Amino acid sequence: MSRPYVILGGFMSVDGKSAPANRKGRTFTPLLNEKLLSRLHKIRADVDAVLVGAETVIEDDPKLTVRVVQGKNPLRVVLDSLIRTSLDSHIYKTEDSRTILAVCHDAPENKILRLKEKGVEILNFDCDRKIPLRDLLDILYHKGIRRLLVEGGSEVRWSFMKERLVDEIFVWITPSVWGGRKAPTMVGGDGYLERDHSIKLKLKNSEIVDDTVILEYHVL
Repeated sequence: MSRPYVILGGFMSVDGKSAPANRKGRTFTPLLNEKLLSRLHKIRADVDAVLVGAETVIEDDPKLTVRVVQGKNPLRVVLDSLIRTSLDSHIYKTEDSRTILAVCHDAPENKILRLKEKGVEILNFDCDRKIPLRDLLDILYHKGIRRLLVEGGSEVRWSFMKERLVDEIFVWITPSVWGGRKAPTMVGGDGYLERDHSIKLKLKNSEIVDDTVILEYHVL
């Protein structure tokens, strides 16, 4: 299988939460000053594509474009097997940046047609509510995607980690504490039950920008 170099990134609080217990979106955006926003948009400008799952689109309605710095907009890739996302989401507005939507074979045909009319490219997989990531990455690679940023959400990050499809990770630890037993973490899913099964990392770079700690790792 050919695939892009995959970078997994995300924000979390000091206590490891990616959102409060009510899971409301855009949690960390207000905590990012102009310097940090510029850095995030520079990362987007340096990759060929940015990928998110349906929950991120539903909760955050992100644009996933490059706005704060100069640079090209990446291709946007959405995993939404049954098209639960709103067809009016920012990510489906393709005037400035292309969007690919990965769906399963039983996704509603009427929604597929409407999205195609908006200029969204549909990748239809023979799957049951779980997009086959290896097949998707192979297709993206053959479309010229060499560097892919996985921005979220936590379940999507786990899917990539579980299948050992991540090459690099960056974590931004913001100066906040959320608490909450049911608050999501940066990587969700079932997790590993044994310590020896966990994914090992090697620190590549660490930096403090104002009060935010930025950690970059290679995946071993």
